[in-house]
Parts: sequence; structure tokens; C-alpha cells
Amino acid sequence: MNRARILIVEDEELVGLAIRTFLESVGFEIPSVVPSGERALEEVASLEPDLVLMDIRLSGEMDGIEAAARIREGYRLPVIYLTAYSDAETLKKAKATEPFGYVLKPFDERTLEVSIEMALHKAALQRKIEQNRERLETILQSLGDGIIVAGMEGFIEYINSTALTLLKLTAPVPSSTPIVRLLKVAANRSQEPAALPLDEVLLNGKSVSYRGCVLATEGGARRTVDLNLDPHRDRRGVVRGVVLSFRDVSEPWKMRELVEAELHPSSFMHRGLLPADGTAIGPSRMHGFLFPATFGAGDLYNFYRIDESHAGLYIVDVVGHGIPAASTALLVSRLLTPNPARGNTLCLLGTDSLSPREVVSKMNDFIHSAEGGIFFTMCYGVIDLPTRRLRLVRAGHPFPILVRGGGQVEEIEAGGYAVGLSPDFQAEETDIPLSEGDRLFLYSDGLTDCADPDGTHFSRGRLLELIRATRGDQLSEAVARVGQQVVSWRGKESYDDDITFLGIELAEEGDQE
Repeated sequence: MNRARILIVEDEELVGLAIRTFLESVGFEIPSVVPSGERALEEVASLEPDLVLMDIRLSGEMDGIEAAARIREGYRLPVIYLTAYSDAETLKKAKATEPFGYVLKPFDERTLEVSIEMALHKAALQRKIEQNRERLETILQSLGDGIIVAGMEGFIEYINSTALTLLKLTAPVPSSTPIVRLLKVAANRSQEPAALPLDEVLLNGKSVSYRGCVLATEGGARRTVDLNLDPHRDRRGVVRGVVLSFRDVSEPWKMRELVEAELHPSSFMHRGLLPADGTAIGPSRMHGFLFPATFGAGDLYNFYRIDESHAGLYIVDVVGHGIPAASTALLVSRLLTPNPARGNTLCLLGTDSLSPREVVSKMNDFIHSAEGGIFFTMCYGVIDLPTRRLRLVRAGHPFPILVRGGGQVEEIEAGGYAVGLSPDFQAEETDIPLSEGDRLFLYSDGLTDCADPDGTHFSRGRLLELIRATRGDQLSEAVARVGQQVVSWRGKESYDDDITFLGIELAEEGDQE
């Protein structure tokens, strides 16, 4: 049985009694029947009914419309008018109070019951909506991110307190404020701020992101932020506006600049570990490049003479960035450098540099025993110059690419996982015969994972196609062409990961050192 509590406001006693009797007969609870608006306000405060059934002409100075307006404003209770008046002026005033129903006297009992049931249901739904709205508002106001919502016309519809604080704006921001006039963005902090790219979001439905950009207000406030612009869609997926979310990164960017300044000298030292571009050893030569990550390089490569009959090569990608990665790369370089006084022996590893399997296995033992959580991928190889054979070990690194003199392109799919991950390291050594004109390319995954401004990776497939396309170029030109394509793909001067590319060619007769 429905036990909703209904307050009846009716100044005619017999009519009030009749209404009460009927409503109680269909299961409603009637805590009181009052004759005036003043009494209605008192009873609402003390009885907390679920609904008020209100006559318009009442005893006392306050009519039902004024009483209903105060009840809606102060208590958010649903009100149904039950009155004999339906003239245009009365209806106009009554509508302004947002009633949940309007029933004319004399009333049909079933009509009144249905009107009350619908009003209670609508009020319950409205309370849920208001609770969800309040919950959402609480969440939005407590976020550390600034949130601004604008409609299709570009006018601001919502702004949370974090956005107001970060941008030094004064609440309330008028809804007639165009967001393109209020806010400007500079993707590069050295540029003058420009209008937000709303067309890309509103017309094309695309999301746009900036990292470390400057958000500037019309009043002159400037803030370094990570900014996202996303389309605001309705339930059908139709774009109805734009949502700006941004986070203050002023302090992290200051710290970043300090760290970059500290790491800058180390980048010169790191480059000193790389071989001179164009190094030639017997019938082989190399060209390569390293684009270091913003926070320091952990990639390394080398091509060097071991003895009169052998050339050594390696490429290393240390997991992580910054000083720890750069230090590990320096350590690896020292471990793999032969001591001329000791012949081909790698003294620190205690093994012969001519055995790739032993070198990488000893390297794994050394790194894993250090228990520093260090690990890296690598390829280590030795070219026997007189016999023109390459012995190679791959340890978790991207597959080397071999381009035969006739143009055939293949990947060397040798097994092996990263150095330092496990004490049970099993190195798989691959023996590859080489011919004049063959080229070996090695690279780090920073190259294939390099993302353009839209977040699309350069990809292994794109690299393979590019290498095929450079087959007719000189090795130096082919390597430079790959570097140029990567720079163009990235679209900016900073890199999230080291990008390393090394090419080694077995020169044709008459074109040797």
C-alpha cells in the first residue's frame, strides 16, 4: 500500500475532509489539513510531507500560489494545485511556481489519484537527477584538473573552481563569454598564444592534446598546462560542445628544465662513446645516428676493429632514461672494450671477444649478479673479415635487418631475451654468410615506437619499406634518409625514447678501406 504523506491545503473544511477521506481510502497518509498558506509553511517544516495538495484561494493574507512558490524554493517539494480557478492570469502565475500538476474542481477521484502518483514518481526521478548532479558537481569541483565546457557556439556553459583558480578568473563567468576570446593557447612556449582549435573538435569530432603548452587568459594570466580538448557528445553520439580539461604542470616543467640543463653536458660525453660516422674496417664500413631522449640517452652502438681479421659490432638499449640509463650504457661500453695489451680478451667479463655467445652470457651473469634491477636489450656480433661471415647474438632486441646485394630484405629472427632479467640466460648464436654489397641494419625500438603528433607510431613495417626504398642509395645516404624521415614523422625536436639506427655494409671489390 502506498504510504506517501500528503499535506492538504484547503480552506473549506468539508471539501478538505472529503479529499482526506478519499486519499486515505486509496492508501495515502494525510498528516494534516490546513486552511492557509501561513499554516502550510509551518506544517511543511515540521511534518516533512512527500507532496502538497494546494488550493489557490485560501484564508489569510498568503494565497496558494505564493505558498507553493515558497515551498518549492525552501523545501523542493512537489506541489499539485487543486482549484476551481483556471483563468489565464491565474494559470500564468501558477506555472511560474513549476507545479507537478493542476487539477480542477470539481475533481474526478481517479484523475486526482493518478495525478498524485505521477507527481510522486516525477519528484523521485528529479531527486535522483539532482543527487547525481550534486555528486558530479562535487567531483568536478574537487578535481585537481581545470574543467571548462562550451557549447557549439563556443560560449562557456560550465567552469569548475580549479579552472577559476588556475586561470585567475572571477566567478561567475557569464554564459555569454566566448571561450576563444577568453582563452588562448601556445603549443610551443616561445610562440605567441593563438585561438583554441575548436573547429577540429566541434566540426570533425576529434580530440586534441597539448603537453607543456601555455594557456593564457584575456586578463593576462599565463599557466603552463597539459591540455586536452574533447568533443562533448549526446547519447546518440552527436557533438554538442567541447570539454577542456587541463592540469597545471608549471612546477614539473621548471624541474624538467633544470634536469635537462644538468643532463646536457652528459649528452656530449655519451656521444663520445659512439664511433665516428663512416668508420671503415677492412671491406666493411658503417654509418649511424642516435637521437637521444629528452632526459638522457640509454642507447649505445659501436663498430670497431678487434684484430686484423675481425670487426666487432653491438647495439644496446638500456631500459629507462636519465642518469641511471646513461651510466649503464657507459658501463656496457667499458665491459665490451678489449684491452690491446690482453689481445682479444674482455678483461672485465673474463671472456674472448670473438665469441658472441660467451660475451653475452658473461654480460648477463655480470649484470644480473649486480642486483640493481638493471636490464637491457642488445645485439652483439663479430665479422670474420677474410671469410666474410657474421656471428651474431640477439638478446631481446628488435630483429636485425639484412639487405642482400641483390635487393632481398630479410630479418634475422634469432632468439634470446634481455640481458639481466634471469640468471638462466641461453644465448642463441646465428652464423650468417655475407657477400659483397650486403647491408646489416640494427635499430632500437625507440625508432619504430616514435609517435607523430597524432600518436601514430612510425612502425616496423614503415621502416622495412623505407629500407627497401633506399637500396639504390649509398649507405651514408640511406642512413641519413631514415633519420630525416624519423625527424619529419616526429614533428618536434624532443623524443620520448632514444632513437638509434646503425647500418653496416660489406663493400664491393675496389671500394674498400
